[in-house]
Amino acid sequence: MMPSSFRHPTFRLKPQSGVTLIELLVALALGLVVTVIAATALLLGQQGYQSVDATTSLRDRERFAIDLISRLVVQAGFQDFGAPQLSLRSSAALLPGSDPEPDIFGWNDAVYATPNDLQISQSTTILNGGRPSACGSVADTSCRNGSDILVIRYQGINSPITPGASDNTMINCAGQAESGLVNGNLNDRSTSIFHVTRASSGEPSLSCTYYSRSSASSTWVNTPILEGVESFQVLYGTDGVTANVAPAAAAIQDTVPDRWLRADQLTVAGNVVSTRENWRRVRAIRIGLVMRGPAGSAQQAVATTLQPLGSLYLSPSDTGSVLNIAADGRIRKQSAFTVHLRNDLTLR
Repeated sequence: MMPSSFRHPTFRLKPQSGVTLIELLVALALGLVVTVIAATALLLGQQGYQSVDATTSLRDRERFAIDLISRLVVQAGFQDFGAPQLSLRSSAALLPGSDPEPDIFGWNDAVYATPNDLQISQSTTILNGGRPSACGSVADTSCRNGSDILVIRYQGINSPITPGASDNTMINCAGQAESGLVNGNLNDRSTSIFHVTRASSGEPSLSCTYYSRSSASSTWVNTPILEGVESFQVLYGTDGVTANVAPAAAAIQDTVPDRWLRADQLTVAGNVVSTRENWRRVRAIRIGLVMRGPAGSAQQAVATTLQPLGSLYLSPSDTGSVLNIAADGRIRKQSAFTVHLRNDLTLR
């Protein structure tokens, strides 16, 4: 026992204290609220980042698509006036029975299939309006979107140093250099085809098909070049063409488009020669694209309606001029642009 002389007169033992059950529950509730707010803010921030990232990716893909398609369209109808064996459309027109393929051709609302041969305008493997039935059980916009097919022809240029090799100035839709004509055959011109295909993953892609002469057996090569292209629409600015009617014999007066037509409207039933002549009167091409990001890339899932070619080109008879989008949570970008042809496509 401590002696009384060592005890402090004011020394007292303080009672122990803690939190009550109510205080503990309040603290836990406040902590939970703070945690929920922080997690929500983190989730929203992550969604915002994903949306911005998807938008940036779509813009990059848009620039790539516009640059590539524009370059190929400008090449349409190019003739190599410096080739040792000069072969021109105007010369071919003078030969009996000669009617070379048009440098611009296409199909409306169609699914691509390998053409029968290089005379694409007579192909029976691709049909205008054949896309819905060719989609089978696929009912979404990865296939049933009214997408079109665009065919572009032009002469390549041979290297002045290496016979038979390209000088790398003319490319196909895959970015590969194209060499000049083989044996002067105009139907052997370089050919690039743009169309939409659906991958096994379900994602639609803008695909490129070109005629390859790199092997002993020349063949069509098909390769996807841009994922997420949901709709590819094409209109043709024509000069002196009436829909589905054989063109007048009078010479074309200018190179200014006076009417925008679909691919199927350039066809003259039962008349391949007149159909080809209509296609040679194309003066400009208008392209409409709809590209989509991955699932969940949009901050809100909202159903919408898009007009790939723009509101001025809406047509009740054109399936692809309107695209109805379900609320699938994907971000999308719509683009439309016009390219005026640089080269005269006629046989003069």
